[in-house]
Amino acid sequence: MKKLWIRRILWSSAIGLCMMGCVFLWADHELNKVLGKSTRVIDFSSFTKSSSLVQIRNVNVLSEDCTHFITNQTVLIKDGLIVQLDANQQVNKDATIIDGTGKYLIPGLVDSHVHVKESKNDLFLYLANGVTYIREMAGRPEILEWRKSILKSGLGPRMFVASPPIFSEAGLAGYYYSWTRQSVNYSNKKDAEKAIKKIKEQGYDAIKMYGFVNPEMFKTTIQIAKENKIPVIGHIPLVDLETFSSSGQKEVAHIEEITVKTIDEFGKPISKNPEEYLRFLKIRSDQIAKKLKENKISVTSTVWLCESFLTQRFDLKTKLKEIELRYTNPKIIEGTPLYKMGWLPGKNGYEYDGKDTPEAKKLSLRFWKTYAEAIHIMNKALVDHHVPVMAGTDANVATVVPGFALHDELESLSRSGMTNSQAIYSATVEPGLWMKSKTGKIKTGYHSDMVLLAKNPLEDIRNTKAIEYVFFNSHIISKTQIKMLLKSIENANNENRNIEIGEYLK
Repeated sequence: MKKLWIRRILWSSAIGLCMMGCVFLWADHELNKVLGKSTRVIDFSSFTKSSSLVQIRNVNVLSEDCTHFITNQTVLIKDGLIVQLDANQQVNKDATIIDGTGKYLIPGLVDSHVHVKESKNDLFLYLANGVTYIREMAGRPEILEWRKSILKSGLGPRMFVASPPIFSEAGLAGYYYSWTRQSVNYSNKKDAEKAIKKIKEQGYDAIKMYGFVNPEMFKTTIQIAKENKIPVIGHIPLVDLETFSSSGQKEVAHIEEITVKTIDEFGKPISKNPEEYLRFLKIRSDQIAKKLKENKISVTSTVWLCESFLTQRFDLKTKLKEIELRYTNPKIIEGTPLYKMGWLPGKNGYEYDGKDTPEAKKLSLRFWKTYAEAIHIMNKALVDHHVPVMAGTDANVATVVPGFALHDELESLSRSGMTNSQAIYSATVEPGLWMKSKTGKIKTGYHSDMVLLAKNPLEDIRNTKAIEYVFFNSHIISKTQIKMLLKSIENANNENRNIEIGEYLK
């Protein structure tokens, strides 16, 4: 009898372990699936033209401060570098000639906050939209390999790659976040030293701070990163703004991060006290901006995403029809039953679930309207106090379509306190200066990352979408080729789509 009882326990344990293993394998598969690796990667090289010598003639060139266009300029590109820029060049018979008459040449755009995940076609979506440089804000070894490949072939945007996000959980919680968030986790100085040394050796450009890091590990991270000469960027961890501003972190990844801290400071529900909170914020935002400027902390924008929360929550179908959904990797937008990580109705984590009382729904509406207005107030304060602001989108977060989203972001920045000139500066010169890269300006000796537009973006910021040619490395892609490229990406997406999206398309 005793043996039978033991045997039953062993069988039950084996079955339990087997079931746990199956659940783990399923969950791991789902977490990997939503990264988008299973979608076919298109042959990007078939849509580009390579030329070691290019001459763009009689074009209007954006000034280095982005305030005006210099007329009738001719730009000579050799092996991916700008080697001559003036009004008196003769026709170079050995070069590929591009007629820029009546057109506008701007630096290639930089999206300072993206998440490529494992969706490699995203790299080509950026170039199709004139985005020639991206800052990946949650890197992985695969993305570092992509960057190496692009450095050799030139067939992709330039890439700044931050580390996986830092967490400071101990025990099982630490393992859980390392698995589900692909994070770097440590809870003591010794482990922090090992992790940061490894991050530096792997070739990451910065350490990505996350919002749940405790004060002790935040301070430790800043100290060790400084010793290793690698910047810390990203979220504001579990410290107040006063502590953060003098911490040594080099950048805040979202204007939203700062704004949320002011809601905590306000100490009352902003849905019930919206006018009082906004009055408080108008004073507090100036104080914060002065402190950030004093401590040389830059801020990445992601304003459009914050504006979208209200519509995503209460009118998601309308929001989906406003974006270029067809080009987004289907596995990313379809999400997983494991968690509402997708973009579509029933799968979108921002979407209203309909369970609130009428009064609660009313308060939620008021909250998100106030929230968006607060983001605008904070952005205006940053601009007024000359805090370096870099345009970023948080691409691949729900409804933020890679490449296309940066043009949406420029419109949002233009609506929320920036001139068109300042908005363009935030997506060209500012990130170029921050990364200390020879990009972001049309200048002799700089990379040939440029976009030729049919219309003047200083007159209307939406004209950044009027793309005729994109120049990157030693490659050119034309308006016609861009259309073919986008169709190819759409076809690849459709091959891997399990949920039809026709009702959500424009």
